[in-house]
Amino acid sequence: MTRFPLRIESPTMTNEFSLLTAAEIEAAQAAWGAAVVRQDVETLAALYDFDCLLFKPTMAAEIRTDESGTRSYFVGGDPNYPKDHGFLHNGFVAVEFQSARGPMLESGGRSGQDMGHYVFRGPDGSETLADYSFSYHKRDGRVLITLHHSSFNVGASPS
Repeated sequence: MTRFPLRIESPTMTNEFSLLTAAEIEAAQAAWGAAVVRQDVETLAALYDFDCLLFKPTMAAEIRTDESGTRSYFVGGDPNYPKDHGFLHNGFVAVEFQSARGPMLESGGRSGQDMGHYVFRGPDGSETLADYSFSYHKRDGRVLITLHHSSFNVGASPS
């Protein structure tokens, strides 16, 4: 097992954590979906905490832990990820989160997670279903994604 040192100081944030709510998680999901539809990589990047991120995208084999890997998945063009063609280039017109249970808070709201399916609608009306798991915390007043795992759903159809 590879061990990584725990990063205590962040060059970009003050490390002020606060409690979050299920409604804030739902708002972060809505912001994520809207940014996908707008093809807005800047807004998407701002939703991730790159100091402690684990990101396994739907259409990629590599796990991402940093901003450059995350951006590459969404827009492509990074020679370190030559198979990335840019998820945002799919031109989705809608994203719908279908939570299995609704956001769940841990430790009184210090962190939260959600799992379910999301449906990506294409401009031709086609639908792509994937499974998701997200974990969040609230840092410097912003709800941020700390874990994002997504995979194609085998055998299910959008509801």
